[in-house]
Amino acid sequence: MPQSRIDVRPNLAATIAPLAADASPLGVRDAIAWLSELGLRGAQLSATDPATRARDLGASARRDLRATLARHELACSGLDFFIPAAHYTDPTQVSRAFDALLGAIGLAADLGGAPVTAAIPADATADFRAGIAAEASRLGVSVLIPTGATPIELGAPFAATVDCATVLGESGRPEEVIARLGPRLGGVRLVDLLRSGLRGPILEPGESRLDALAVRMAIEVSGFAGLPVLDARQWQEPRRGIADSSARWSQLCRS
Repeated sequence: MPQSRIDVRPNLAATIAPLAADASPLGVRDAIAWLSELGLRGAQLSATDPATRARDLGASARRDLRATLARHELACSGLDFFIPAAHYTDPTQVSRAFDALLGAIGLAADLGGAPVTAAIPADATADFRAGIAAEASRLGVSVLIPTGATPIELGAPFAATVDCATVLGESGRPEEVIARLGPRLGGVRLVDLLRSGLRGPILEPGESRLDALAVRMAIEVSGFAGLPVLDARQWQEPRRGIADSSARWSQLCRS
């Protein structure tokens, strides 16, 4: 009988939207191909990028995107739905925000049930949250809410995603937040808060503040089954940072 192939790639995904702003910008297809060549397992898409926005993708385009990911042996690790926080409560914006988030959830379902990350604020209305929860539950999609040093209380289909840089900025330890969340952990955003105060790649020489090994161990102990995401938003050199972070994470796994 043929033996199953062992996947030796690091258990990582990366955001592709920042690659469009790199010194040598990449479109969605090229970014997916590049992540595959780098040896990652997943791509984190942006639900607000015109190239991957739900309302701009018909059934044929969605099938094509799914096929592109499959051809490069990448999973869709999730969709990012990042909009100004005021849009969730501003009466002139909230209806549009609600419809756009519903669209992102539908697209995530079409891409294999990937989770949607959305920073829904605590002061969003109960009706807004209930409507999002109902659609996400119906389609089997988790909605991940970014959390800082203090884990937030959530019920299904909502879960928390730990943004390591945010936790560090609040004088917390990401590995401890991951451990406290337990089954409420829905995602991990691997990003350092550099000594310069900028968000950046993990384990940058002379700049890193993140205990990446402790984070890796906390993820393993937690039983989290998803893909930690190298979150290159706001990095000065996204492509270089993703490549370096992937290599450093892989070295940790061998240590």
